[in-house]
Amino acid sequence: MTASRASRLTLPALLAAAALSLAACSSPEPQATVPPEAGAVPSSPVATPEATASTPALPDPTCENIIGEASFTELEGQGWEYEQEPFLLADEEISAGVMCTWTNPAEPGGNILQFGWAPLTAAEAESTQEALESDGWIREDDGDGAFLTEDPAFALTVDEAGYGITYYFGEGYVQVADTKANLAIVERR
Repeated sequence: MTASRASRLTLPALLAAAALSLAACSSPEPQATVPPEAGAVPSSPVATPEATASTPALPDPTCENIIGEASFTELEGQGWEYEQEPFLLADEEISAGVMCTWTNPAEPGGNILQFGWAPLTAAEAESTQEALESDGWIREDDGDGAFLTEDPAFALTVDEAGYGITYYFGEGYVQVADTKANLAIVERR
């Protein structure tokens, strides 16, 4: 028998032996379990898992924390100032939310940026979306939520794609910006 024929014969045998030995090492024999007797008391105390929050509570939304730190610092560094107000959605105030209007006092009558975020129940989101759509707002769904944007024919400011004021309805929240492109600045909480 040649060396190559011997290696061809022994290679499968070696692989089979290795697989069997790994299986033997990794699978302990099943143990029979005996149900505890009725009324039996454990010999040592049984630890019960404590309920812990999976995510820490977020701070209340403010103009300082609904946009990223880099965006906030850049706006302030360029002389922009903000005014914080309650979040308005279809003329309804959402007291747990915030609306931020940014202006640059060095440019009277210049650009204005608006960003907002508020918590929202599924029922509130549904009724508000229906009301906006009946008022002519345009809906676009994405995998996680829905955008509703004002009719561009009535928008005072639009982004490069032609979108004006736009709301984004996510699970448990709504955010808004003066244009759809500026929604990227608002952090989803």
